[in-house]
Amino acid sequence: MSEKTLVVALKGSSLDSSKSLHLAGDVRLDTVRQLAADALGIRGIPANDLLLYDASGHLLGGIDDVFQQQVVYVDVQGGIDDVFPGPKPLPFVGNLYDLLPNIDTGFMKLHEKYGPVVDITLFGNRFIGTNDPYVAEEFLKENEYFTKKIVPSSLTEARKFAGTGLFTSDTDAQHWKLAHKLLMPAFSPRAIKAYQEEMGAITSQTISILDQFKPGEDIDILDWTTKVTFEAIGRIGFGYDFGLLDAKEAPPHPMIVAMKTLLQLTTTRAHQMDFMKRLPTSANRQFDESTKIMHDSVLEVVRERKNGKDARDSSKDLLGFMLNARDELDEGLTDENIRDQVVTFLIAGHDTTANTLAWFFYELARHPHVQAKVLQEIANAGITSDELPTVEQINSLKYTLQAIYEVLRLYAPVRKLTKYCRQDCVVPHGYKIPANTALFVNVYSLHHNEKFYPNPFEFDPDRFAPEEEQKRPAHAWVAFSTGPRGCIGRAFAIQEARTVIAMLLHKFEFKYDGPPVEMDNFSATTKPANLTMTIHKRVNFPAPTPDASLPNLAKTPTPARVVPSVRPGQVDADKQAQLPNVTFLFGTQTGVSQDYANQLYNQAKEFGFLNVQLLDIDKWQGYQQATYTPPANKKELIVICTATYSGSPPENAEKFDRFLDKKLLEPGHEKHFEGVMYAVFGVGNKNWRTYQKFPIKVDEALGQLGATRFFARGEGNTDEDVDSDFNVWSAHFWMSTLDGYGLSASVDKPVVPVESTSKVSSANIKVRYLSPQDPGFQQGDDADVRYGGQKAYITVNRELQQPGSGRSTRHIELDVHELTRVANAAPDALYVTGDHLEVLPLNSTALVESIGLHFGWILDSVFEVDDVAKQSVSPRSLAGVIKGPCSIRNALTKYADLTGAPSRLLLHCFAQELRRVTDDATADAFERQIVMDAHGNDPYPAFIQAHRTLLDVVRAFPQVKHLDFGQFLAAAGVMQPRRYSIASSPLADKNTAALTIGVVNDLVDGRHYPGFASSYLAALTPNPNEPVAIRAAFKSAKSSFALPTDPSVPILMISAGTGISPFMGFLQERSILKQQGHAVGATTLFFGCRHPEQDFIYKDQLAAYQSEGVLTALHVAFSRQETGASTYVQHQILLHAADVFAQMQPTNGAPPAIVYVCGSGKMSRDVRNVFVTMTTSFGAAETDEEADKLVQEWVDQGRYNEDVWG
Repeated sequence: MSEKTLVVALKGSSLDSSKSLHLAGDVRLDTVRQLAADALGIRGIPANDLLLYDASGHLLGGIDDVFQQQVVYVDVQGGIDDVFPGPKPLPFVGNLYDLLPNIDTGFMKLHEKYGPVVDITLFGNRFIGTNDPYVAEEFLKENEYFTKKIVPSSLTEARKFAGTGLFTSDTDAQHWKLAHKLLMPAFSPRAIKAYQEEMGAITSQTISILDQFKPGEDIDILDWTTKVTFEAIGRIGFGYDFGLLDAKEAPPHPMIVAMKTLLQLTTTRAHQMDFMKRLPTSANRQFDESTKIMHDSVLEVVRERKNGKDARDSSKDLLGFMLNARDELDEGLTDENIRDQVVTFLIAGHDTTANTLAWFFYELARHPHVQAKVLQEIANAGITSDELPTVEQINSLKYTLQAIYEVLRLYAPVRKLTKYCRQDCVVPHGYKIPANTALFVNVYSLHHNEKFYPNPFEFDPDRFAPEEEQKRPAHAWVAFSTGPRGCIGRAFAIQEARTVIAMLLHKFEFKYDGPPVEMDNFSATTKPANLTMTIHKRVNFPAPTPDASLPNLAKTPTPARVVPSVRPGQVDADKQAQLPNVTFLFGTQTGVSQDYANQLYNQAKEFGFLNVQLLDIDKWQGYQQATYTPPANKKELIVICTATYSGSPPENAEKFDRFLDKKLLEPGHEKHFEGVMYAVFGVGNKNWRTYQKFPIKVDEALGQLGATRFFARGEGNTDEDVDSDFNVWSAHFWMSTLDGYGLSASVDKPVVPVESTSKVSSANIKVRYLSPQDPGFQQGDDADVRYGGQKAYITVNRELQQPGSGRSTRHIELDVHELTRVANAAPDALYVTGDHLEVLPLNSTALVESIGLHFGWILDSVFEVDDVAKQSVSPRSLAGVIKGPCSIRNALTKYADLTGAPSRLLLHCFAQELRRVTDDATADAFERQIVMDAHGNDPYPAFIQAHRTLLDVVRAFPQVKHLDFGQFLAAAGVMQPRRYSIASSPLADKNTAALTIGVVNDLVDGRHYPGFASSYLAALTPNPNEPVAIRAAFKSAKSSFALPTDPSVPILMISAGTGISPFMGFLQERSILKQQGHAVGATTLFFGCRHPEQDFIYKDQLAAYQSEGVLTALHVAFSRQETGASTYVQHQILLHAADVFAQMQPTNGAPPAIVYVCGSGKMSRDVRNVFVTMTTSFGAAETDEEADKLVQEWVDQGRYNEDVWG
């Protein structure tokens, strides 16, 4: 036959992905199959298992049939499948519930159910995993189809201190390729032999320390195996002695402390946004300082070696090799790359071997028949504890090696190996892996695959006898991975482990008679949890056998390891007893953080935690003790949900805040909270530069006081979807917690708080309706517990904007004589100039009746919420806030948030009713609009943008004409007060407070959406005959936005729009002080508005203040003026920068000016940027970083103050 060009394609695919083969005339059919497999990315499947078909789907029988075709379609035995088996992912959490209570055993169960390849999703991230050695063989290769790629994770953070080390580099990186090529000879069998003497010497030194233990004394075996392996990699690798074996109580080396700190912070930082890692926090400083310690220490070792007599000795140790190695182009490793490799080897070179040794001694103690064989083999090799063993002696320990391999099978140091698919390919079992897919080999599941390891949880070193290994695929055991990305130090670790085992077992016997030890699920590597053994002098060491045979003892029955299992809805009693006490603390003023702590508290009880508390932060007893005392025989987990207000703590956390400040100054504070584990979730508004300030302080202070960070701090931004932020954080928190403690979750016990809370709302909250004859019925219309019934009265309400502006700003004055004074007000005043007034509006009668009548509620009926039911609802819900008898009209008018975006929880209730009155398809479609899907897409923001209020939802889904009122009470949010800066001074009239209100009236798709509070206030007309009352209360600015106590201090006021409000109070106060004869300092106002003839509010008053000399300078920016440059307030500051800077940094001995900024978050950021530019332009700082630091110092000193809103 003549040559032929043949088009091949995968069966079932289009010709778009076809390939062309050029065939010789004498080509064989198997060769065609192999060429087709190579061209089409068919990996790991024998060529004779491929099936060739013509375009009509007929199987081709031979080469002649093939040559008659233009296109051949290729299939595999069993078919090619691009649909992967696996459980159906749930919205948001994906397959989390299928994996808990233990993720490793969860994967095992998935493979048992779905087969060797499973497709899972976790929190929107898709993975394809395998426990099959044939598929694993392909995944672990480095070729055009598969590679290791460092994706955003804890490894990304590890790069910041491990740099370009082998473990933290992509395979495609040139520095990885060079380092891997040059370092391979340093770990060759010949090189490893040279390290034997030092391995023996280090073990001998360890023996001299362990000899100091009393017979039967408890020993933390992992602690000592860690010391041995750390010293081994330090001395053998780099000629560095950490001093860990100098004495029984030798202190840790600073480099080791730094390394542990970095490993702990790495997990935390992996969950943080990038900007958080650049803030000047103590955790970030600790990370940077620890990195510097690691880098400087290693570089010092490198420099000393380069300048010493052994600089050219490549055979001295691993460092000598790295300094002198060159490739064929005479290219070597840089000092920085050598540093990174040293750091990598220090971390990876000690931890996994230490774990393996600890597990080895544990299993030997539980299996005397195995220990007898190991001891006999050591005796036959002639190894003792008082002489250094030779390489030949160590290499003769064949059975010991089998036992080590079996330990590594049971307790693989890394339980998952991650890889990445570069391009489409087909792997064994016919699965077509799509390009750009994250992959992993489930090493734990692979090593416990019953198909290759019968009785997989039994410890049996005979599995690794040569004849048994021949029966298994090569990649059924991948404890060190394999291929180019396999562990480069495998031979080093094995030789070290055999040396330590042989010498220690000759001298000591390690006993363990406790319950089976579990893996520490909170550790990144496979460590034993709480493994304490007893140490004894060896008295039963055997004599060598003449024929070097090993004893063949009967297996000793021992407690078998079992796969953890949890019955639905139940928690194992023993496991439950070991759970920590959990205290949920909240710091709040609006109820948001209290709600979150309450949700976590209820979830914890559902998950099986027995000792659970919910408290205000200030009521926690733990910080009120002179010395913290942990619960008996337990640890305590503290979970803190707290807000921050202008960087200050909430009122119910102020005592705790003062405690932190005081305790951190005391000597020995570093151990005050030892035994406490903690996690923090912070609530704040990103528009404020003090966003998360107090939560950050709490998170860092607890760490500095000796507590252990249990989970990374979370952040909720109230300027956006704060509930979504909390749901995401708490779901990850519970995933880590439940996996760590072996607890289950499910659809009935969800990790997502909103789903957990919706169960409460889906059951009717018990509501008791009162008859008109009931004594409490008459109270229904008067019920109003918020603010204790405090009222303020409208006395003035006038328009500030000029006709034709198209907008409205109201100046409102109130009689406030009934309100409670703020704590720091002067004795003859109710508030401090610069304070705020909180206002609780009322929903309009039209809106209340529209909602009530639509759902069929009798508005004048009076109800009470059952007190027991209140314990399970959100403190932000109507049911959580309303006390005593209340009419439905009153609840909707005075309590319910009817104009804000409907919450996910309320929409869950709406969906349930929609399902009842329509079909499942309609209800399912609705529910998909309010819940994040399995791939991490969240449609809720778009839904509430289209349906801004509950009334919008009602209009869009008119089928729902009924909603259980009990459900509504549990799910509907309570209205939040609106906070306004006071535009007056109590010096003018202590019983009067003025407000400047920008009236909101959004027009969206032809529909008006008036601002809730602003439209309510704008419509109130003063009536001298019948005072018009509003619900209000003072809120102190806590001196963070108050005038200086010395009125002669200059001030610079910067605002836009209604941000001028507090400055009208400042000017009024300074005017009165001046009239009283006080010296008043320079007072400058920068003000931004749109147009001089439209919205230049308070124009006449400002002119009057200028005339009397109170307002020294007024600079107004008009952004919409038809003539002249359109400028914003920051541009006016730039134009007058010299004068501003002269006031900030006076040279004539005058006091420096204090800056006040009030307005939107964007405006405040622009203004701050101008001040940063100013400090560099006038030479006060050389760089923007230094300038930003200087401005921050002004903030900390109270010289630069902001009052910012969204």
